[in-house]
Amino acid sequence: MEIRKNRAVIDRLKTVQSELQSLGRGSTELLQASNGILDAVRQVLVGTQQIAAASEEAGRAGAEAATAAREQAQGAEDLAAAIEEIASLADELQNAKS
Repeated sequence: MEIRKNRAVIDRLKTVQSELQSLGRGSTELLQASNGILDAVRQVLVGTQQIAAASEEAGRAGAEAATAAREQAQGAEDLAAAIEEIASLADELQNAKS
């Protein structure tokens, strides 16, 4: 009877050992999958940082373009004023000759 109980205990311990080994393999697989996810998240982070940098650069380029456009508009206004002044002086010269 005692031998039978001992064998039953041994069988249960073998079952526990087998289940623990299975659990260990599952933990290893879970760790590997987690590492894969971590790598993917890192890649997403790098991509996001690159997008943010490109966005900032585009914003700066847009601001520079706006400044250049304002300066060009001011230059056009100055040129128009100079043309008007020249035309006015030409009229005065023409009238003075007459």
